[in-house]
Amino acid sequence: MDYTKVLKDGLKQSRLSGIAEVAADKPLTPGLRMWVPDERIPVDVCNKILESSSEDFGPGTVVNKDGPNQESPIRKTKVHFGNQQWVYDLVWPYMQAANLNADWHFNISAAEDYQIGKYEVGMFYGVHLDGSGTWGSRRIDESKPNLHNKARKLSMTLLLNNDYEGGDLGIFGYENLKKEIGTMCFFPSFMPHEVTPVTKGTRYSLVMWFVGRPWY
Repeated sequence: MDYTKVLKDGLKQSRLSGIAEVAADKPLTPGLRMWVPDERIPVDVCNKILESSSEDFGPGTVVNKDGPNQESPIRKTKVHFGNQQWVYDLVWPYMQAANLNADWHFNISAAEDYQIGKYEVGMFYGVHLDGSGTWGSRRIDESKPNLHNKARKLSMTLLLNNDYEGGDLGIFGYENLKKEIGTMCFFPSFMPHEVTPVTKGTRYSLVMWFVGRPWY
């Protein structure tokens, strides 16, 4: 389908007909919905991140109409939350590069507590969004001024091991993502994604959410 023609024809029939010519000069493009850096995080660093959890994992929950920390049939995982500065220092430059190279240019000012996810056999996370970036989805927490009134804009997952089967990360529009230790994947938090059930072994990953001023 010629989306540029559809847009132009639609504009001609609306109050915005004056910008139809401009729209025709700027064709719609799909853009990038994911960014995977060429560089991998070394195995020993991945092991250090995993060891920082001290195997202190609790059940994974979701945010829904009933509020935060709700159990849900779409998610069966174990999680550990952390905030060690060296982990942020490790990931932050890659986030900045992804934001620039993928041509997103999102306003990013901080990151939430990161999560180390543990998926044992049979565990999964169904299709979901991490956030929408809107004013209505912003975080309200005056005790954390760097996060207060901020919304999730970018998400990152880092694979900490690969001695498992199943547990595939799927992002809308992408298939067969690599299972290499140290692989990072950045994507807008509004992209639908999932982790399929693990069929053998245990899958570990680091997840981080980057926040900024909500879209208006």
